[in-house]
Amino acid sequence: MNAAERCFNLDVSEYYFRLTTESIRLHSNRAFRHSTFREVVDDRAETATDLLDRYEADDMKEHLRIIPSDGDKELRFCILETSAACIDDAIPELEKALGTSVKFADALSLVLYDLVVEANATEVLTKLGLTSEEAEKYRVCLKRPKSNVIPFK
Repeated sequence: MNAAERCFNLDVSEYYFRLTTESIRLHSNRAFRHSTFREVVDDRAETATDLLDRYEADDMKEHLRIIPSDGDKELRFCILETSAACIDDAIPELEKALGTSVKFADALSLVLYDLVVEANATEVLTKLGLTSEEAEKYRVCLKRPKSNVIPFK
């Protein structure tokens, strides 16, 4: 019995398309096997609801400005319905935080952005000599908690 799935046919920017292929590469190198875009999204979709805990709204808006969702490159994929629902569930909070409407493609782009940021941090830590497993664990403690306190320099 196959799980329910939702299929998409999006017209995305060239940068967005490249973000998808980079995400596949990163996911594949982590899993030590060739991954599909579906596997990337299905694996990362649950992080959509955590984006506001990880990033400032201005940083996410800047990502969406630099890597716009709309474009002329066709992107077709199917993901699990549960993955699509996780991303859909994050949209209202993202809209509230960003102060603008957020399409599914935008929310997905932010999920991929999270993967790239996470992988880059892990890559830097492995350059310090940590194993990838150690770097992954250490990266978790590097998150800054949100605060209303503004540090003085």
